[in-house]
Amino acid sequence: MIAAVRVQQPGITQSDDWDGFGQRTTGSGTSVFVNAVVEPENLLDFATRFKYQTAFYQLVLLAVQTGAGRAAVNDITEEVRTRTRIFSTGNASHVSQDVQVQQVVGKASAQVYAAHATTLRAASALQVAYESRFVQDEIAEREANIAAELESAQAQVVIADLVLRATSELFNALSASATSTGKAFDRHWRNARTAASHNPLIYKERIIGDWEINGTEPPYVWQIGAGTK
Repeated sequence: MIAAVRVQQPGITQSDDWDGFGQRTTGSGTSVFVNAVVEPENLLDFATRFKYQTAFYQLVLLAVQTGAGRAAVNDITEEVRTRTRIFSTGNASHVSQDVQVQQVVGKASAQVYAAHATTLRAASALQVAYESRFVQDEIAEREANIAAELESAQAQVVIADLVLRATSELFNALSASATSTGKAFDRHWRNARTAASHNPLIYKERIIGDWEINGTEPPYVWQIGAGTK
């Protein structure tokens, strides 16, 4: 059973106490419920939830990571374009004309492109899962939900690697200047790293492998809580 609780009532306290080093505006925090009232119409049968729901949540995180990568490329590109200082070991009289710097930016752009394309592919699988709910074919719906879950997991593994490498290696285009706290270019890596840390990658890789080897259906519900002592 799922309970949707109205937060504008006595007994509910919400705290903006998320202290992660990235995604500081995530809206995460601690909620405390003391004798909170739940209206009958807000009690929902858990079995009625759409099966690709957690895969849909993961898609949001994939979009966040891809967006962080795109923002990093945009910021570094603009900085390279206007930079006048050069290294004596460089290849041109202006950084924007340095072929190795161009290579750094080009590689990062390609990595973000691949992340974007992968995100769209995962989104397509979720769209198919959504549409399968209306065809009155249980087998087709089950297959579509399995695909949505697996493709979101596969995308998560790939996109995390692509974006984290892009947001780190882009610093090679500017060297120490890119570490300026005023520019805050590190925020892109921190945001991507934080988003990529949700729903641990190591478990997603195992789930994918178990499906590939044994045909084990992926779990549709992910949760975290206290373990046994």
